[in-house]
Amino acid sequence: MKSGSPSTAEATPAASLPEYQENILLYVLLLGGFFLAWDLRVFAVAGIISVIAVYYDAGTLHAGQKFEKESFFGDVVAWRPLTWAVWVLIGSLIFLAVYVFSRQGIFNANI
Repeated sequence: MKSGSPSTAEATPAASLPEYQENILLYVLLLGGFFLAWDLRVFAVAGIISVIAVYYDAGTLHAGQKFEKESFFGDVVAWRPLTWAVWVLIGSLIFLAVYVFSRQGIFNANI
């Protein structure tokens, strides 16, 4: 290897890092939840859709994979997809909002 050229090990990780992308569906579910809160049946259906969407979205972000220890009351970037889904099921709009606004931090902590 020449002394002036960068090694492939140094150049490859920066080029292959994934890029953060917003999930518009989560914003729609969050805003829709506020407008659908008056009808409990529709709100329940939207809540179940939110749980499923958060579970799969957290899986695509690799949520919690870089952390060995996870706790329900620990740091949110360490929560795994199932933990996020349970919290969104328990406190739908509150934890959906926490997830939506923590997505970029979760992504950055787990890449």
